Amino acid sequence: VQNIPEVPQNLKDLYKTAYEISQKAIIDMAADRGAFICQSQSLNLFLENPNFAKMTSMHFYSWKAGLKTGMYYLRSKAATDAIKFTVDKSKLEQPAGAKVAEPAMAVANGSTMSADAAAQIACSLDDPDSCEMCSG
Repeated sequence: VQNIPEVPQNLKDLYKTAYEISQKAIIDMAADRGAFICQSQSLNLFLENPNFAKMTSMHFYSWKAGLKTGMYYLRSKAATDAIKFTVDKSKLEQPAGAKVAEPAMAVANGSTMSADAAAQIACSLDDPDSCEMCSG
């Protein structure tokens, strides 16, 4: 509804999908209901493009608001472009037959380790797709 120019703004404001509603407002309303709920509630949060930073921020915000289960379900939109999950993007960028040297990372004791080895023990918020835990 939001992208149809013929629909008046007052209707666009009234009819929103779960992804278009402020998730902070949903958390606040859940926290307000919490005092009247005997055990707990299953809170559904909706993110179009979830990443580690957004999820952590929402989780701690709900925890500080007093929710017992701040993120029972996380709903996200599926990747609709087949190339997003069927093709290795790094293979597309390298010309066929080109050999790429593996970069080395400095370690605290002065030695080096490969970038792959470093990625296994460290998660980068700037590149959540490289982390199996963050890529969900």
